[in-house]
Amino acid sequence: MKVVTPAMKLDVRINDVVSEDGLLVMKGVAGVLPCTTSLTPAEFRQMMRMALRPSVLKLLFKR
Repeated sequence: MKVVTPAMKLDVRINDVVSEDGLLVMKGVAGVLPCTTSLTPAEFRQMMRMALRPSVLKLLFKR
């Protein structure tokens, strides 16, 4: 995954995904820095709705 901000571009790698205190917590590395991202169930559902659009699925299953 690549994150682009006005300040820099970062390669992001997710190493572990766990459920903690009702949140989906993704732990990994952004560039050379350790990072943690957490999503509420509502945020995760919204992300899944965006990811499951036909145009995105077509990209995922493209050969």
